Amino acid sequence: MNFIRTIAFIVLYITGLGFMPAVKAQQPLSLQGLLQSMGSNYELLKQQGSLVQANRAAAKATDFDRLPHLNVMAQAAAGSDNNLKGALNGYGMIPSDVSNALPQSNLSAIGGDALFTGVNWEAINFGEYKANEGLAKSNLLVQMNTLVNTQYNLDGFAAAYYLELIRQYELQNVQQDNVTRVQQLKNIIVALAQSGVRPGVDSEVASAELSKSIIALQLAQKNLAQTQVQLSTLTGVASNQLIPDTAGGKKLTVDGVTFVATVAADTLHHPVIDLFSSIYKETQARLNLEKKSYYPKIFLDADAWMRGSSLNSAGVYNSDILTGYEPSRFNYFLGLTMTYDIVNIARKRLNSNIYKFQAEAASHLLENEKINLNSEVQQALIEKDFQLSQLAETKHEVDEAGRAYTQQLSLYNNGLSSIIELNTALDYYIQAQKDYVEANVGLMKSIINYSLVTNSFTALVQTLKL
Repeated sequence: MNFIRTIAFIVLYITGLGFMPAVKAQQPLSLQGLLQSMGSNYELLKQQGSLVQANRAAAKATDFDRLPHLNVMAQAAAGSDNNLKGALNGYGMIPSDVSNALPQSNLSAIGGDALFTGVNWEAINFGEYKANEGLAKSNLLVQMNTLVNTQYNLDGFAAAYYLELIRQYELQNVQQDNVTRVQQLKNIIVALAQSGVRPGVDSEVASAELSKSIIALQLAQKNLAQTQVQLSTLTGVASNQLIPDTAGGKKLTVDGVTFVATVAADTLHHPVIDLFSSIYKETQARLNLEKKSYYPKIFLDADAWMRGSSLNSAGVYNSDILTGYEPSRFNYFLGLTMTYDIVNIARKRLNSNIYKFQAEAASHLLENEKINLNSEVQQALIEKDFQLSQLAETKHEVDEAGRAYTQQLSLYNNGLSSIIELNTALDYYIQAQKDYVEANVGLMKSIINYSLVTNSFTALVQTLKL
C-alpha cells in the first residue's frame, strides 16, 4: 500500500507542474518570418504592386500630353484632273487644292507628287493639361494606398494565423499532458484494483477515460495539422517546419500590455483612412478635369508642302508623266485657331453634377470610415481590458481546478472518493486548462487587433521582436 501511495504522490507532483510543451520548438516561425513568407507568396499583393507600376507609367505619360503633333507625308500618284469650280474642304493632311475648271472632260493621265510637313499643337486649353496630370497623380495615389491597405489586411491575416497556430499547438499540449496523466492514473487504478483495494470496474472506467483522452488528443493533432497545411499553402513553407513561436506569444501577453498602454493611436494616417481619402481626392480631380474639358482651346498650326504635276498652269498635258514627280511649287501655312462650343455651357453644368455628387459620396464614405475607426479603437481597448481580466480569472480557475483534482485524487487513493468524482474533477481541470489557453490567445488577439486599428502593428512587431 505504501508503494502504491508513493506512485500516487509522484503522479500528483507531475500533474502539479502544469502542461508542458509536447515538442520543443528549435526553429519557431516568428511573426516577422511569417509576414515575409506570406508577402512573397501572396499573389494579390503582387497584383497590386503591378497596378502601382502601371499607374506610375500612366502618370508619366501625361507629362507628354503637351507635345505637338508633327506629321510628315510623301505621296506620288497618277490619275486624271477634272475639277469643277467651287469650294472644297478636303479634311485631309494637305489643304484643299482646287484646280482651274477645264472646258471639257479629259481623262488623260497626269503624274504628280506631294511632300508635306505639318505641326498641330494644342497650345492652350486653360488648365486641362494640368487637370489631366492631377487626375493621373490621384489615380496613382489611390493605387499606392490600395497596395498599402492590402499589406495592412495581409498583416492582420498573417497575425490571425500566427495566433491560431499557437492556439492549436497549446490545445494539443493540453490534450497530450492529459493523455500522459490519465495513462499514469490508469496504471495506479489497475494496481489498486488488482490488489483488491478498489473494485475492478474502476479499471474499466479508467481505460475508457484513457481512450477518451486519446481521441481528444487526435482531434487536437488533426486541427493543428490542418492549420499548418493552410499556412503552408499561404507561405510556401513546408507544413512540418511551421512550428509556433510560443516565446513570441508570451511577449505579447507580457510586454504587449505595456505597449498598448504607451503607444499613441495614429488614426489620421491609418491605411484605411488614407485609402478613402485618396479616393475622395481622385473624385475631386475627376470633377476638375471635367470642368476644364469644356474650356476654349487654342491651336497653333504650321504646314509646309511641295507639289509637282505633269499638267502645267496652261492646262497642257505633258506626255511624259514622270516630269510630274519633280516638285515645282512650294507653299506654307501658319495659323492660330481658337475653338469653343457654345453648347458646352450646358454640357458642363449637366455633366459636372455627376462628378460633383460622386465626390460628395466619397466624402461621406471617408467620414464614415473615420467614425468607424474611432469606434474600433475604443472597442479594442475594452476588449484588451476584458481579455486581461479573463486571463487572470482563468489562471485562478486552473490553479483551483488543479488543487481540486489533487485533493480528489488523494481522497480516491484513501478510499474516500469514487472514480466518478475523480473523473469529474479531472474534466474540470482539463476544461480549466483549455479556458486558460483560450484566454491567453484572446489577450494576444486583442493586443494585435489594437495595434492594427491604431496603425502601430509594425511598431509592435519591431519593438517586441516578434
